[in-house]
This record gives sequence, structure tokens and C-alpha cells, in this order.
Amino acid sequence: MEKLDNYTVIMSVYSKVKPSDLKISIESILKQSYPPSEFILVKDGKLTVEQEKVLNSLTDSNIFKIIEFKENMGAGVAYNKGIDECTNSWASIMDSDDFADSSKFEKQMRYLYNHKDVDVIGSNAAEFVNDINNVISNRIMPETNEEIIKFAHGRCPIIQPTAIFRVESVRKVGSYQHSPLTEDYDLYIRMILNNCKFYTYQEILYYVRTSKDFFKRRGGIKYLKPILSFKYKYYKNGFFTTKQFIKTFASSLIVSLMPNFLRSYIYIKFLRK
Repeated sequence: MEKLDNYTVIMSVYSKVKPSDLKISIESILKQSYPPSEFILVKDGKLTVEQEKVLNSLTDSNIFKIIEFKENMGAGVAYNKGIDECTNSWASIMDSDDFADSSKFEKQMRYLYNHKDVDVIGSNAAEFVNDINNVISNRIMPETNEEIIKFAHGRCPIIQPTAIFRVESVRKVGSYQHSPLTEDYDLYIRMILNNCKFYTYQEILYYVRTSKDFFKRRGGIKYLKPILSFKYKYYKNGFFTTKQFIKTFASSLIVSLMPNFLRSYIYIKFLRK
């Protein structure tokens, strides 16, 4: 059997994550068929007593590197700190309340072993409420580099927590940068513009925790303004053509301002599988 590359998992934890969800998330990484050689856990501000108990019970192995921020700095800052501290060539961002299939990293790392030109590999994902058996929708993403780049001219082309990325390639484009609500999309566009290669593993290997309020949070002027600002930025720099910009601008505007019940229907019927 081939010797796969080592990889790092980076996880940011803040005080609002339920301890039980945090435990499930970390355990899903520790139970991987091909586990990480490094697990960087960033405490993004002061955690609760119950969260600390979970971490103390699970982080006693030598793969863990614990980083603590005195105040909540936000996910992007936490991820960048993890990327700075990473000692492997490959890394993945794991959300602290999601769940990774036990075969996820072995399958993706084996693909990377056989495709040396790929800089980012994602996977498809399922969205669930409360329990991973309660899946409400699936996210099936474009597979090939060409399809992913085409998709990126309308929506974010990679489900961020499913991705394993070449650390050097992410550092080369400036890692995560300030871009409210679109930090991952912003990163992937910069990587596309830097001629990075992408692939999506066509299996559901990751489970994203969501809630009944998910679609409500995708609406309103407060949500809409940073999205439109982001898209205008990449229209001005030439990533979006005028036609693409008008299409994506209009779709964001309509979906954000429609009633919640209709937005939920649109997301599940047309933006999910």
C-alpha cells in the first residue's frame, strides 16, 4: 500500500459551540481510517467549563497543538493562525460542530497521492439537523477543475470544511483575508486566479450541522450588503464578466429579500439535492 502524505486538521472553537457537538466533531477526526499527524486546535476566546472538559478528555495525544486567544478574533484569524503553525504540506479546516465520515481523509489523500497537480480537493456533503441520521439536504458539487472554475463564476465552488488544501498554495495567495460572510469564496477565487487546480471527490464524506434558522440567516439587508460588495469587488477586478455579475448579483438580491419560507424552498429545491 502506498505511503500517503501526512496532513493537519485545523479547528477553531468558540464559546457558543455545544460541548456534545464539539465532542462528536473531534472524535470523527480521531476515528479516521487515515488519521492526521497533527491537529491544531485554536481556542477562539475563553471557552466554557464544559467545553474545556471535552477538550481535556480528547486532546491528550501528542498530535494536538493547542493555541489560545484571549478574545474572540473570528474564524478567519483563527484559521490563519492554524495555517501559520502547520508543519505538514496538506491541511484541512474542520468545523467544530460537524462530522467527518471515517473514510474521508483516506480517500481524499489517496486521490492527492495519485494526482500531484491538485492544490485543493473537496467532497460532497450532507446537511443535517440535530443528528447525522436526520439529513435534510445533500450538496453535490462540480467535480473537475474546469467545472469548478465555471461554477465559481456564480457561487462558491468548494464546500469549505470538506476541503484539503496544499498549505503552500494557500499561503502564496495570502491565506484567509477579511471578507465578511465570504472568506472561503474569496480564498478560492484568489487561488483560481493564481492557477491552482481543484477537484471534488464525488462522494458524501462530510456532514454539515445546520438548523431551522439557517435559511433565515441567509436573508435581509445585513446579509445582502457584504455579499454584493464581495461580488462587485471581483467584477471590478475582472473575475466576473458583466453578464456573470448581473446574473449572480440579481440572484443574491432576489433570494436575500424574499420571504423566509420561499427562501427555504429555493435553497432545498434548487441549490441543494
